[in-house]
Amino acid sequence: MKKQSFKKRQQTGSSSHSKKKKQVKKQNSPKSSSGQKNTQNKYQLPVTCGYKEGVLYLKKYYDKQKCIFSEEQWFKPTEFERFGMKEKNKKWRTSILCSGIPLQKLIEDGFLSASTFKKSSVQDAKKRKSYEGLQKQESHEKIEDNKDDDDEDEDEDDAIDMSVFEGPVLPVTCGSDSGILHKYRFSTGRCRRCIRTEDFWLTPEDFIRLNKPDGTWKKDIVSHGMPLGKLIKKRVLEPHAVNCDCEICQEPDQNQLNDDVCFVCNSDGELLCCDECPRAFHSRCHLPAPDGDSHGSQWSCTFCVMKKMDSSSQRTQENVLSSPVSQYTLHCQYLLLHLLHESKTDLCANAPGYSENICGPMMLGRVRMNLENNDYQTVQEFITAIEYVFHHCTANRDNDFSRMTFRLKELFETVFKPL
Repeated sequence: MKKQSFKKRQQTGSSSHSKKKKQVKKQNSPKSSSGQKNTQNKYQLPVTCGYKEGVLYLKKYYDKQKCIFSEEQWFKPTEFERFGMKEKNKKWRTSILCSGIPLQKLIEDGFLSASTFKKSSVQDAKKRKSYEGLQKQESHEKIEDNKDDDDEDEDEDDAIDMSVFEGPVLPVTCGSDSGILHKYRFSTGRCRRCIRTEDFWLTPEDFIRLNKPDGTWKKDIVSHGMPLGKLIKKRVLEPHAVNCDCEICQEPDQNQLNDDVCFVCNSDGELLCCDECPRAFHSRCHLPAPDGDSHGSQWSCTFCVMKKMDSSSQRTQENVLSSPVSQYTLHCQYLLLHLLHESKTDLCANAPGYSENICGPMMLGRVRMNLENNDYQTVQEFITAIEYVFHHCTANRDNDFSRMTFRLKELFETVFKPL
């Protein structure tokens, strides 16, 4: 049974990178002579080409100067490619690696701009002079084309209400797959599990592989019709630097597999993590209460246990309702966990005048206590108690009561699977 402790995150915007409360040893950073951290490492990237190692200085890179320092020499990327004996590739963006990742990939992910570094030679100078007029003409045409493209993009963006992107989460889709992107978990395309699907936490690159193995996450993952790449440009999402050493980027992958809040009460604290699904629970919230002796062993939540149960029941709904609760204890616990979860999300919350602290969760909590005390003799008594909660929460609101009663019936048929 995995246990993790989480402290409250500020669920506000894209830059609220709060951290899991874990014992994470911070990496030592180079320090200046004054004892302060050397902030320049944010503007430097360790690079390799072949067997040669160097450091890429981003300021010089963006100024299209000699930006790679290696063996007491400065190189342009094209020159460093030759220095590393990779000149046959004639593609420095793929020949030069940063922490094993080609610079081309960093450019695609938006961490580097696509700067152009021409080989300096007498022949190049002659060609430059000969075709100066043509280049000016082409440059003018490109500017006009880019302007037209930008105008089209702006027109499309104006049609989208940007307020839909203001919350802490974003609904995302890629083809037929869907999920929820949590902004505070977002870091880069490959190193942070920020998209929650029904069964997994995935990185954007993992999510894209489910439906479009040849796609790119910035273009093919969309939220409210807008690709993630555009949301990054509009600062809705803020990727971390490649060499970022914050706790979020350094967090072990195994700590990203489960939710950061309890599935039932939607709050943080010391959580039990299911080994089969992304859900996590407080011990006090889960039904049945986890066995304290199972710490360190494999643990499956009630949702996963129910999935494995034989669903070939031949009993009718009437037979189930008249049966003792003791025969369907796990089914009742499963249904109640669903309702407790939904009472904190969308089951009662959209009803006018609803108070989540008084109505749904508190009264369902009484149903839970009665179930644990074996106060219900039959399944029908248990269901009637839940219907009473719905009626109490939606007094004088027939439409809301009908909606909630329909949801209860839907869950009942799913849980008990009567014929």
